[in-house]
Amino acid sequence: MGQSREYLSFLLEDEEYGIHILDVKEVRGWSEVRRIPNSLPQMLGVLELRGEYIPIMDIRQCFGMPPATLTAMSVIIIVRNHRGVSLGIVVDAVAEVHNLETRQIKAPPGLHRREEWYMEGIASVNDRHMVLINLEQLFDFDHLQQSAQPESANED
Repeated sequence: MGQSREYLSFLLEDEEYGIHILDVKEVRGWSEVRRIPNSLPQMLGVLELRGEYIPIMDIRQCFGMPPATLTAMSVIIIVRNHRGVSLGIVVDAVAEVHNLETRQIKAPPGLHRREEWYMEGIASVNDRHMVLINLEQLFDFDHLQQSAQPESANED
């Protein structure tokens, strides 16, 4: 038996995506965010969570989809990178946790465009194809975290 990893799957427009479970800090319902002027279009704003300002991203826009329709049913997945820097991604729904063996994950098909480097692979799960996402390739965590902080915190 090969090595296995767990992935949290989520839905965007009825398509399933997965992120490594160890990158997930928490899953929570939608909360209003504080908008940040002149931020990236996919950055919805920041959420204060236990004294930390966390940038909240509309992952749909990162994938060229229409912006998320934010309702009480919207879900935010708070994730962190290997250095503990956090951000939140808004998804349509959280599906389930999948335990995938290395042999179940296929390499992305010949992708060469920079915006597609975020794909860790594709896995066949329950007769569906789940795109596995490397969040550190998709987002610049440090830049987003710095832009999420109040102005006074960035001054010397």
